[in-house]
Amino acid sequence: MNDKVWDKILEYQTRDLVERFIKTKFNRDASARHILEITSNFIQGREYFLNAQRAAISVKPLLLYYGVSALTRGLILAISPHLSEAAMKSSHGLDAVNWKEALSSKKFGDLTISIRNGTFLELLNVTSNRTYFKHNSSGVSWNINFDIPKTDAKIRFDDLVQTVSDLSDEYETWTQNKVSFFRLDTFKPISASNEFEYVVHKDRNEENEIFNIFPKAIFGEYHREEANKKFVIRTSNKNIPQFSQRFLDAFNMGIGEIVLTKAISSETHLNTLGQLYCLSFYLGMLSRYFPSIWISLGRTEKGDAIYPLFIRIIDLVEKHFPRTVIEFLAGPYDFEKKNSD
Repeated sequence: MNDKVWDKILEYQTRDLVERFIKTKFNRDASARHILEITSNFIQGREYFLNAQRAAISVKPLLLYYGVSALTRGLILAISPHLSEAAMKSSHGLDAVNWKEALSSKKFGDLTISIRNGTFLELLNVTSNRTYFKHNSSGVSWNINFDIPKTDAKIRFDDLVQTVSDLSDEYETWTQNKVSFFRLDTFKPISASNEFEYVVHKDRNEENEIFNIFPKAIFGEYHREEANKKFVIRTSNKNIPQFSQRFLDAFNMGIGEIVLTKAISSETHLNTLGQLYCLSFYLGMLSRYFPSIWISLGRTEKGDAIYPLFIRIIDLVEKHFPRTVIEFLAGPYDFEKKNSD
């Protein structure tokens, strides 16, 4: 567990500091009950993550998902001063769709979840499906709000994984296919219409990278040119690819990067909280309801090529979900305040 991150989360486990947070953020006094609900969820979240760290791999994903769920509920309550635990949905907000059929032949990529009313959709709504990014910076310096996905929208595991560039090595090991992504330099509207310009680093010389991230079926025709080891891509409709934080490479040295990947679908984009929540849900439900399959993957049985990917997902969620919660609680940032002036 990252001590600095959990030291910050400790602030949301104390009555006085949560009371101060609500007063500063919303200029209102929080009730004792509201404070107790916020602190209780953060206390539980911390304990679940701590126990997940100590747990055997057979149950670790489930404990980690419970921790993700508790921190999520704490975040929702902390930034929703009029909401109470009693008014929150008791369901996960995600349903497994036809998992038995996919798992019978170990087609893990076909595992699908459907968005329902519940904690997950509440998370996207109260955060406006916003991601805070560290972009060429050691601190949060940019954000983007995605549209809220529709209820009943479907998310395939394979499509979700391809929105997280940090999983690219393990994904290629599993599927022998690459995750297409470009490191973003700049992004901006180029007119009052729905036209956008993306400037990305030309790290790889593969034309398919662009086709995968900007499929013509979604983006139609687009203009592309090369300049100074970069691609300049201009699109002329309202669709956008997935913007994701990259945690590997420069992030480990304190500098963040944004990457572009293909979206789950033209209508389904997730902020970082949503991406990590879904990944944790997949593994938590797999280990909880299909333990024979989950445990067999770690015992060198047929179909276990996906196991390194699953372990990498656990590591990613464990390290970065709490950090992302804290970054959201710290908003709004100076760059947002300047843009609103």
